[in-house]
Amino acid sequence: MDDNASESAVEDSVSSEEPVVSDEVDASEGEEQEQPIEADENIMETMTCDLFDASESEELTMMYGYFDLAASVEVGEKDGDTWWVVIFEWDGEDGVVDLREVYLTNSLEMPSYRDGVWIELKSGDRWRNVDWDHDMLVRGQSAFDLAWETLVNS
Repeated sequence: MDDNASESAVEDSVSSEEPVVSDEVDASEGEEQEQPIEADENIMETMTCDLFDASESEELTMMYGYFDLAASVEVGEKDGDTWWVVIFEWDGEDGVVDLREVYLTNSLEMPSYRDGVWIELKSGDRWRNVDWDHDMLVRGQSAFDLAWETLVNS
């Protein structure tokens, strides 16, 4: 019974403003989650960015609307699938970019883009919904940075 009391005390302390870490495993997991994912310039130099517009894909236009320009960069292979970062951008009435949406997809080599997975990578915690190891996430961030820079400079 004393063991249960100490377990609830640990649970209570985790929810408080000043969390108490009960063992080293929890501490290392917390550090891993807080580690920022940053692009690697050396990886980016090995990547290629392809630009395309809506006229090149009726299927993508049906899925995402008539975008003005898009960029895709291959991230690499994970679990037998090749993954890409794709950024779509839409211009406003004044011709200035009004909106950009970022996706991670494995569908660019499939017969139909609808056959694959499209994960929206929202700003903030961009990689929250992606279950990859740190090295693959760095490749993903590198692909994102290259695609973004290419669009901004086009």
